[in-house]
Amino acid sequence: MGECDAFVSHSWHDNPETKWKALQRWRADFVSEHGREPKVWIDKCCIDQSNIQCDLACLPVFLSGCKKIVVFCGASYLSRLWCIMEIFTFVQMCRRTDDIEFHILVHEDREWQDSAAVKEAFERFDARECECFLAEDKEQMLQIILGAFGDMSSFNRQVSAMFREADFSKQTSEGYGDELV
Repeated sequence: MGECDAFVSHSWHDNPETKWKALQRWRADFVSEHGREPKVWIDKCCIDQSNIQCDLACLPVFLSGCKKIVVFCGASYLSRLWCIMEIFTFVQMCRRTDDIEFHILVHEDREWQDSAAVKEAFERFDARECECFLAEDKEQMLQIILGAFGDMSSFNRQVSAMFREADFSKQTSEGYGDELV
């Protein structure tokens, strides 16, 4: 607990090469700043793939053991409910939005279009429109959200406020072209 430098949040539906290159740039910056390799939490490596449901129930514990959350956000990221729940859970555990680090994934020759599409997805975020690999996961998470917030609009407003507070717009406008394929 507390020794993990970053929880890596990403969508499995975004381009793997783009994510890998962005992760390697983030890693190189971390090594340059800290003089050592980062300790990261990555779902595929850290969740027992033969017992996913059990480990996913521990998501708040995994998140609380990380100093920050590094988000590799491509076109599909904001349409994946698990991704949103990772960020939301991280912030709700009394973590600062300053501890969210966004890296927008864009393709060469499509920097402005891809960045604009991600920014638009943040602006029109609606949890009801998000998907999960398993329909029962989505239904269960939406029920938890409804139980906690009373309605989806309240949750959507809180998530949108969290994005604004994390200064997502500044990170996207300064990040054009940073995460090229």
